[in-house]
Amino acid sequence: MFRRRGRSAGAGVVVGVLVAGSLGAGAASATPTDPTDAGKAAGVAGPAGAAPEAGGYWATSYEPGTPRPAGFPAQGPTRNLRGETAQVTTTVREVRSGHPNDTSAKEGVENLADQDSDTKWFARDSGRPTRGEPVHVIYTLRTPAAVTGYSLTSANDAAPRDPAAWTLLGSDSDAAAKDADDPSWKVLDEEEGQRFGARGQTNFYPVDAPPAYRHYQLRISDNCADRCAGSAGDHDKLQLADWTLRSFAGSSASALGVSVENADSAGAADGSAALRYSGRVLAAGPASSTVVLRSGLDVPLGRESRLSYAIRPDDAASARIALDIVHTDRDGRHPRTHAASTGGRTPAPGKWNTVSADLGALAGRRVSEIRLRYADAHAKSGDQPTGWIDDLSIGKAVLDASTTWSYLDTPDIDPARGESDRTAWTRAGFDAGDVPWKKAPGPFGVKNDGTDLGPDFPVRTKLRLRKDTGGNIEAYFFRTSFSMERGSLDAITGLLGTVVYDDTVTVYLNGRRIAGRGDGKIEKNLQYQTPEGATGKGDPVTARFSVPAPALREGTNTLAVEVHQSNSTSSDAYFGLHSLAQTADSLPFTDEQLGTSYASDNRPSAPGGGDYLTWLLRSFDTARNTPPLMGANNPLPRGTTYEELTAVNDRTVVDINNAPSGPGDRRVHKALVDGANSPYRTMADGLGSTLGPLYSRALKNGELPKAEALLSGRVEKTPESSADWYQTAKNNYQYKRPFVRMGFTNDSGLIERWDSPGGYDGLAGDGSFPSGHTSHGYAQGIVLATLLPELAPQILARASEYGDNRILLAFHYPTDIMGGRIVGGKTAQLRWSDPGFRKLLEQAKAELETVLAQKCREAGVGSSPARCAADGKPYLPTGEALTVYKQRLTYGYPRIGAEDRPPAVPDGAEDLLLTAHPKLTGAQRRTVLAATQISSGAVLDEQGAGGSWQRIDLAAAMAAKVTAHRDGTLTVDGVRVNAGGVRVGK
Repeated sequence: MFRRRGRSAGAGVVVGVLVAGSLGAGAASATPTDPTDAGKAAGVAGPAGAAPEAGGYWATSYEPGTPRPAGFPAQGPTRNLRGETAQVTTTVREVRSGHPNDTSAKEGVENLADQDSDTKWFARDSGRPTRGEPVHVIYTLRTPAAVTGYSLTSANDAAPRDPAAWTLLGSDSDAAAKDADDPSWKVLDEEEGQRFGARGQTNFYPVDAPPAYRHYQLRISDNCADRCAGSAGDHDKLQLADWTLRSFAGSSASALGVSVENADSAGAADGSAALRYSGRVLAAGPASSTVVLRSGLDVPLGRESRLSYAIRPDDAASARIALDIVHTDRDGRHPRTHAASTGGRTPAPGKWNTVSADLGALAGRRVSEIRLRYADAHAKSGDQPTGWIDDLSIGKAVLDASTTWSYLDTPDIDPARGESDRTAWTRAGFDAGDVPWKKAPGPFGVKNDGTDLGPDFPVRTKLRLRKDTGGNIEAYFFRTSFSMERGSLDAITGLLGTVVYDDTVTVYLNGRRIAGRGDGKIEKNLQYQTPEGATGKGDPVTARFSVPAPALREGTNTLAVEVHQSNSTSSDAYFGLHSLAQTADSLPFTDEQLGTSYASDNRPSAPGGGDYLTWLLRSFDTARNTPPLMGANNPLPRGTTYEELTAVNDRTVVDINNAPSGPGDRRVHKALVDGANSPYRTMADGLGSTLGPLYSRALKNGELPKAEALLSGRVEKTPESSADWYQTAKNNYQYKRPFVRMGFTNDSGLIERWDSPGGYDGLAGDGSFPSGHTSHGYAQGIVLATLLPELAPQILARASEYGDNRILLAFHYPTDIMGGRIVGGKTAQLRWSDPGFRKLLEQAKAELETVLAQKCREAGVGSSPARCAADGKPYLPTGEALTVYKQRLTYGYPRIGAEDRPPAVPDGAEDLLLTAHPKLTGAQRRTVLAATQISSGAVLDEQGAGGSWQRIDLAAAMAAKVTAHRDGTLTVDGVRVNAGGVRVGK
């Protein structure tokens, strides 16, 4: 079975919305739309030539709980139905509240509109809301919209904080945006006695026949308090993860709306999120719609193939739902639609129904699409087909929870029979000899003398290994085999598995270790893990692992697993394999790939010894010894005025920090979000209004495992250490932070306190130069730019904003940002200059391009990331992005070093242009960097040997238009230069 990686899209997060006419033809134009025989009976159109079919084999799985859609192109006509969108068709422009909690990035009021249940609004100091003293939130839309429904998603922490009673109101008066009691507010809905059954649960509420309003208010008049289980300390607190406005697509027919929602309220069949469908019948008579859930597949079918999914229609009118597949011949031609037979059974409303359809008759064909079809020949006006689909797959897993294993739980028996290679027992064909292996299905477990590890960890086979004294449980060993056909191996990227274990686990395929958790100290079979390894505390752990296709064999493959204890007093053990399924999606890097020590994991040596980054940033000494540039490294007296500041570094911080209008300013919110999150995630908007959300959703859905592994840590960390490289330089330079030196405005200082007091207190004693956040931002931003070089100017400009936001919060000076950029640039360069690590980067680049291109095609917005990005609004136009990036290289500071010096490119910097200029030689790429460098003498310009990172304008170099000439010269952006980057001729 091909199966999507089992990663939740996130509770309550809408990853795709279908609005009729908004997505273009997309995949809909890929096939004719003559009715099929199967479609005629239901009034649904499909590809030409398709006849009623039954049967099938195995294929891929799209799991609505972990979807990949960014929008779902309509297939065929939509009749007499309009689809509900997941949110209003206009954008929330502003969010206001009397308790905004502005200084918290993850708990501020703006988080209500981000459709991300990982963030929330905590109404700090609100007290328990009442009718007399309610707590309000007001959305202002860009343009008026009629809201036909809305949803609320509970936040983490405690149930007593949940809203329990509220009123939804609408207004068209701009005065209402700032006044929750304005008389123009109209009541649209009232709710009382509401409950959320789980954290991150989304509840839905309809609104009948509303007019279009520009302002909407959620007026909360009670929380759950003592009516919900939890601490009394939470009774006077209020929190909410999301408030999402919803509307229908209009009065004309449009495709059934599809989105991914938190499905805890419906008891999701698999995971907390599921695919939600919703629409409304316009008039009595036939109503239908077909929506593509997954396109771009290429999955072979065989005799045992089945289509299975779980469906939960809300009512009888919502049960006219089925899934179809589009299949082709082996060459991708002659597409036909197959309406999978469900045996004539209609799903029962109000509960989860398991559907399984035989596809064996399609053996030899290949699945290219999965579609959701709604059709009701006798629909009633006003019917609202709504419901859920989850746990969708095609085929049979290679291994699943019911698999029978050979297992060993006899004390003091070595499964390797004493061989020097302790893993010999994991090889295919290993002679077990007289080792007493048993056979049984999983899951396996033991707890003291029983099997009660809790309701979430069922035990089918009890493990019986137990020593006579001490109550200790030893290691356990498991083996099983499965077969792979050549056609399957050619069609997949590999296998994805899910294993549950306690305390450690190691997974082998055909004698080779492919994954392990907590097993780093295990050296022999019959041993306990050492205290430095797993702790053994807590419940069994779920982990995912991958098997690359090249590691598989045609024919029989052997999977072996060993489970060890963390110490000699452990009283429980557990092993269960949920599934091992085939996939055509991108696989994560293996443990071996990420755990290998690469040459670039070792920092270069500083000339003369000492910390390398301290040496690399040594020009900071000149900067801090230049009084007009930097102030003395001590706090300024209280009451110091702006006019009394003599250093441009101080003045610039105050200018940037004082610019926002108040704590609710969007620039402040963005700075707080940047500071509280990983740069590679928050900088998604650097990809533009269309591609950026697709990238964010792909990350959240787990569809970019390679890119995420590198950007989230491996680029900047080593297998041996998670320490930050720049910290020693910070400790060595120890320049005080702006808010420490200049004080806060509420205490006769110059700095506006935009972050929480704790945020400032936590950094007050740490050095300011270089900026650690900025070094992360540039390391991740530069790497992301090299993975998507067509968008390098925008991505790098956004990376520069990430650094600039540290100045806005007054955590850093511009000089700190310059230093952080140098550290980030050097980090990225070392990785690209390392041939071994470069292979990881190249694989991440291919993954990113492939996944984003697919998501762009599904959204109907181009066939490549670059075309997709061009479809929407860019973060900045290219020219403006280049200007912004260049300005933030120096912030316009006066030059303090020798000017008119020749270009000086650091060794290895040319490798950062490998993807932007792949046809140029290394020497030519150095020439491009030299030709686009800024002039010498700037702050932090190192004018000695080794080149100057401060002068590198990477955005200009990556975006440069270059022509190579036979005489060895280049034309760079219209200027002819020699090998040193110096202009030649006119």
